[in-house]
Amino acid sequence: MANRSAFEEPPRPGRRSLLPMKTMTCRQLGGPCDVEHHGRTTARSSSKVQDRHLNAQVAAGDETHREAHEAMRGRWKRPISGLGWYRDVKREFAGLAEDAEGPR
Repeated sequence: MANRSAFEEPPRPGRRSLLPMKTMTCRQLGGPCDVEHHGRTTARSSSKVQDRHLNAQVAAGDETHREAHEAMRGRWKRPISGLGWYRDVKREFAGLAEDAEGPR
């Protein structure tokens, strides 16, 4: 089973989120692995959780994530030029089907 991370905390009991549950992988967000990021969120939040995932992997010594980590850092440093990447992620996120059963 693949590792997973959540985009955000699940809604509190009795409260319903209006955002759909969707899944994107590290690879879909420009990384080298198939770790799944699940949640009721937006494309913007998914890019932030990917940033945290890349930081954690590189800090743990996983060199396969270093190139994607450097690319992500470059996008944060140059947000205007990074908008192309963000638009692509936003488009892909919008086209994802809602998860049928939530995180597996």
